[in-house]
Amino acid sequence: MQKFDAIRPFYDTEINKALHNIANHPMMKALMNFSFPDVADDIWKEQLRKTHSIRDFQCNFIYQSVQKVLEKSSEGMTTSGFENLKPNTAYLFVSNHRDILLDTTLLNTALFEHGLVMTASAIGDNLVKKSFLKTLAKLNRNFLVQRGLTPREMLQSSKLLSEYIGQLLLHENRSVWIAQREGRTKDGNDETNPGVLKMVGMGSDEKNLMDY
Repeated sequence: MQKFDAIRPFYDTEINKALHNIANHPMMKALMNFSFPDVADDIWKEQLRKTHSIRDFQCNFIYQSVQKVLEKSSEGMTTSGFENLKPNTAYLFVSNHRDILLDTTLLNTALFEHGLVMTASAIGDNLVKKSFLKTLAKLNRNFLVQRGLTPREMLQSSKLLSEYIGQLLLHENRSVWIAQREGRTKDGNDETNPGVLKMVGMGSDEKNLMDY
């Protein structure tokens, strides 16, 4: 739907072209050399250029990047509760926020390992000003939350965002992740901003908002 073009991630039909465009970028080389230290550049570039979907990019490349992060910087990752979620079912995840990219990457790693629907994830457009970062975000199924707007523009943007979240959850069977407040929590005080919940409800056309 064209109304979401300004904020949506890539469609699968756009993935291959985007990967061709950034295959030779120095930051892509750094990411791939970190993820696949024993693989020659021409090999991973060839595989990138054969990739035609977000899922394939996430599962074959980004998943390996996460495994390297966990291997090098921690004792691994433990999870609980995912066994209570239903396969092939979309969920809205509203969580605290510690790292710009790792929050959702780790969540999607857990969802992938449990055979569950991975998320489309909100990211502030202020974090992806550089062309490469914006492309990488859209390759990872991030959608943009527009920042720095006037109150009137913010209202319109929030409604569009809400409608897009509803479109993903209710019509595309795609799970969604969004932070419980703008920015990362730096004091450990994890409280959900009521404005986030109000924004989610703006896309509803139901008479009872709480039912939505």
